[in-house]
Amino acid sequence: MQRYRGLALSFLPTRPRVSRLMAAIGVECEQRLAALAALADHLHLRHCLPVEPPRRFRLPEAHRLHLFIANDAMACQALGYALAAAHHSRQFSELLVRFCHTAELEALLEHFIEQKRHECRLLEAAQDSAYAISAWA
Repeated sequence: MQRYRGLALSFLPTRPRVSRLMAAIGVECEQRLAALAALADHLHLRHCLPVEPPRRFRLPEAHRLHLFIANDAMACQALGYALAAAHHSRQFSELLVRFCHTAELEALLEHFIEQKRHECRLLEAAQDSAYAISAWA
């Protein structure tokens, strides 16, 4: 969620369409977190969730992204990063489903996986568009 919010801000000055996409995906992430919290309440497992919001993940200095996307190369790099993270998130959800033995959680995770697949397709399309623009330049 925080990653997509940061990317939405980064793309805002030069690519508002991509910024809106990142913001929408961030909202979806927030909804997934709320759904997990609601399920945890329903299963009386709220105590298993962290009390504090997770700290923001920071990339090592060599891989840190720019605050604002200023050119096509930066856009391609940031979209590649977002796509790789989305694929990892989807794969993690798939692993959770494989080892999940709670019907409610399994159904919720299956829904998350479908959302993540759609998210990956949207990010791939944005990345393809960025590469096409970069090739024309």
